[in-house]
Amino acid sequence: MIDPAECEELEWIIPTGTGGYSSSTVCGINSRTYHGLLIVPQDPPHRRYVVLSKVEDFLITDGQEYPLSTNHYTNNVFYPAGYKFLYQIERGENYITWEFTFGNSKVTKTLLVHRGYNAITLSYTSNRGVLNICPLVTFRSHHVTLKDRRPVFSYKIGQETSLMANGIPFLNMRVRGDHSIERTEYWYYNFFYRLDYERGTNYLDDLYNPFCISTKGNRVELDFYSGNFMEEIPKRKPRDVIELLSYGARSFVVKTGDSYAIIAGYHWFDEWGRDTMISLEGILLLNGLFDQAKNILTRYFDVLYKGMMPNNFLGNSEIAYKGVDVSLWGINAVYKYFEYTNDIEFLKKIFPRMLEVVDWYWKGNGTVLNKGNLLYHTGAPRTWMDAQFNGTVVTPREGAAVEINALWYNALMIMNYFSKKLGINDPEFWDKAEKVRSAFMEKFPSEKGLYDFIGLDDKPGTETRPNQLFAVGLPFPVVSKEVGRRVIEVVESELLRPYGLSTLSRKDKGYTPYYRGSRDSRDRAYHNGPIWPWLIGIYVDAKLNFEYDSLKLKNIINQFSPLLTLAAKEGGFIPELFEDIAPFKKGGCIAQAWSVAETLRALKNVINYS
Repeated sequence: MIDPAECEELEWIIPTGTGGYSSSTVCGINSRTYHGLLIVPQDPPHRRYVVLSKVEDFLITDGQEYPLSTNHYTNNVFYPAGYKFLYQIERGENYITWEFTFGNSKVTKTLLVHRGYNAITLSYTSNRGVLNICPLVTFRSHHVTLKDRRPVFSYKIGQETSLMANGIPFLNMRVRGDHSIERTEYWYYNFFYRLDYERGTNYLDDLYNPFCISTKGNRVELDFYSGNFMEEIPKRKPRDVIELLSYGARSFVVKTGDSYAIIAGYHWFDEWGRDTMISLEGILLLNGLFDQAKNILTRYFDVLYKGMMPNNFLGNSEIAYKGVDVSLWGINAVYKYFEYTNDIEFLKKIFPRMLEVVDWYWKGNGTVLNKGNLLYHTGAPRTWMDAQFNGTVVTPREGAAVEINALWYNALMIMNYFSKKLGINDPEFWDKAEKVRSAFMEKFPSEKGLYDFIGLDDKPGTETRPNQLFAVGLPFPVVSKEVGRRVIEVVESELLRPYGLSTLSRKDKGYTPYYRGSRDSRDRAYHNGPIWPWLIGIYVDAKLNFEYDSLKLKNIINQFSPLLTLAAKEGGFIPELFEDIAPFKKGGCIAQAWSVAETLRALKNVINYS
């Protein structure tokens, strides 16, 4: 028997490929606001709404009622006690199966996600008795709970039962198998979402039960869906860990109409430009999804603003521009795409847009300033270390950030490379890149590798952070061999961890290994100690660029062991971060795009080297 409190941290998720997903815990307790059997985007892939939270289901045999479900209510009440009868669980690519035993009775329950559609199927079989299944529905953003302003639900029972919230259809249900439907129209109050309670966010919820389905036999299937769908068959998850990571990577790809997008992280992140460009190789290119990559690159480059690529697509055609590195990551992503495809026609099309980025960044655009041939930026936060709360920016890094200037040099060298491919014999980009390299080597080297940033007042930021690795690991490193090797030595000595790289040295002021508690405490810690798995990618790149001991290079494979063990357990997913103290508790999103993408990419690079 699994302990229900332990179960609340054992989460699973199956994305639908629309921006939505199905997610809960292994014993069915919803422990987050984000948990639900069907979450549907209202403005695909944005504005995700929970429509089917869960079902209350029971086996009825020999005059007794046995629960399959479990809920956590206030005052630490767990009811009903389905967790006591859970015998085993099987998790596939697009399904999860639970087996319950009640003495001589057995029930098998399977949830199947029909990917590419907002649809799931719940199927039940038992060796005796009948089943009673009561859907608990809601209609709310997955970010919030419903307590005070509940919608008015209505429904029409038929061959296809349609549910409405305030008169708006939001969920359909179809039952296959002999059954009857009993109208109930109950509200269930005070579901307690423990993980959100611990995070200091909304954690009490009410759910509506419109009716219950009673079977007349011991086999039934229930389809829940929004819109149309085509049925999928259950697919077992790959046993090979690389194939499993590849599946996990593809799970972040969503399609809306003729456009593709990459969801940055489940449950709560939407589409982020930085995460998209960094993840593009591991998610799309390594999986041969070249048309999708080209579609995404075109969409982002088509909406540049003063050379800046979108930080976010927010839905309803709203776009946010903030990160100064996103466009530079975009140029790097085009370079990677060209390496895989040699698509000269696409290069001809996108090159003017890339030139627009370089021109704006060289002359300055009000946010980016070219000062002494280095890129300085004003306003914060504008780098990937972007935590803030109540108006306080935790890691401002205003000025010339080390990774921004490494990306800037890399972008200029890529433009030089592409210009030659296009027959443009102008040394402009090479000359600019050399100016940047010279200024970088004058300002950034320090005893601890490289300064993290040079402030607007030209004083260096002296914290030891992993950002310096980007000067060493990008396709066109900006530093000398001597400096590059020193950076690697510093990072390995102070930041390398079992699950990736810590974001701040333990020797630096402000170092915080824990990531827990309220939003304020989590944001203070976010980039000040916790381990980020996605940084394993740039670490491996740096080693392959600057490590000359072949045995040490081959031994890098051992660094992946904890991440691969976890990915195998989590269905191919890797979380956003880990605490920087044993047992390295997971934190943030349970499935993060760049964590999976960069682990897969780096692992393949090491294997290819070996």
